[in-house]
Amino acid sequence: MRSTRGGGRLLGFPAGVFRGCKKNKICYNSDVIHYKNNGDYMNRFAFTLAEVLVTLGIIGVVAAMTMPTLIGNAKPKELEAQFKKAHSMLSQAVITVADEKGVGLRKTFATHNGKSYANASEIANAIYEQMKVAGTCTYTGKVKNYNKSSENPYVDLGVVRPSKLLANGMCMQVNVNGNMINLTIDINGPKKRPNALGQDIFYFYIDDNDTLQPKRMSKLYTDEQIKEMEKNDNPLNNMTSPQAGNPCSAKSNQRGNGLGCAYYALINQSPDDSTKTFWENLPK
Repeated sequence: MRSTRGGGRLLGFPAGVFRGCKKNKICYNSDVIHYKNNGDYMNRFAFTLAEVLVTLGIIGVVAAMTMPTLIGNAKPKELEAQFKKAHSMLSQAVITVADEKGVGLRKTFATHNGKSYANASEIANAIYEQMKVAGTCTYTGKVKNYNKSSENPYVDLGVVRPSKLLANGMCMQVNVNGNMINLTIDINGPKKRPNALGQDIFYFYIDDNDTLQPKRMSKLYTDEQIKEMEKNDNPLNNMTSPQAGNPCSAKSNQRGNGLGCAYYALINQSPDDSTKTFWENLPK
């Protein structure tokens, strides 16, 4: 090192350090040969701003291409986890109510006296108490059937838009009809998609052993068979065709398609192909 006029010290560098500068008459950071602590030197090349921006642009394009796929793959897993939680909650609630009310829930509370189900409100309120109802669910958007072939679904062995809001954001409703205690649950609430029967809205019932059971498709009817049934439907009190066979199939155009999907969701098996899973093959 040698002194400068201002009293400071001017660092001495080996001649090779600035050889790039001397050649080009302009000295850039990348031209300097940096020295290690042991005296050996090595070249360090800096990225230009343009190179950094190009790299960030490429990363952005790749992210834009892959994120929808990643999000799409995560949604079925989320729905499956919510379904399992809802099923567990409902099962425990039914067990507790059966212990409190005694055996024979269906016979006691789902027997029609010729005019009405007189005890329906009692069983409904008992289940609501166990499920910790916290408010009312309001649906502002459309609800569709399982394969979204209808934006006006219909079921009477349950409801399309369950009205009781739970503390965890789910919605449910108890409906006594057809000599059955029917339970409907929306596993992610009215504000989250898909709001479709058999995808996030599911149907259960209490059997003669006081056990919660998932509704299951019993028969897949063709469009021609459904049209024949429609001739005997009474829009006021007997709508058989929309929910005949408890439909759950990508092939069904019934308005109640999705009524029988809880069973397949529970065993994670596609209703249309037993070799495929339910949650990974929901109709789009």
